[in-house]
Amino acid sequence: MTPVEADLMPGETLLVSWKISARSFLFRAGVIVSVWVVIGQAASLGQSLQTMLLALPGAVIVGLFYMWVFGELDIWGQNRRTDWHLTDRAIHIVPGDDLPSRLALTDIRRINRWPWWSLVIRFNSGTATTIPIPPKPAALRARILDARVRALPEGAQ
Repeated sequence: MTPVEADLMPGETLLVSWKISARSFLFRAGVIVSVWVVIGQAASLGQSLQTMLLALPGAVIVGLFYMWVFGELDIWGQNRRTDWHLTDRAIHIVPGDDLPSRLALTDIRRINRWPWWSLVIRFNSGTATTIPIPPKPAALRARILDARVRALPEGAQ
């Protein structure tokens, strides 16, 4: 029996489990750094080839600095030990250090992808939480929404 199965309510069924995706994290970091490389190269257009080549590592450094300042690099460290579990009634977060350990599916108003690599869950109460960099976010979003529809009482859908 896994730790989450021990915490499930009677009759609750585990549908899928996941962790933060290293592949998606690296893709995200690559996209952010690439944006800064494009900006650096655009800024050096019309300059000498040497200036354009020097702008390349400078842009990579600026991109990494941006990620460090805005906490983008911390996402992996903060979430690499977190397990997420979708059941037919809730999303369980183990350990839910700064998040609740159980998010009821009936409390979810909608789920958005942000931008391609994370999911933002918006609740009926007006609050929101982010599922950072799950594997296959589009498929996971569809799975959560399907479980939510099944969890809602008849007529509330």
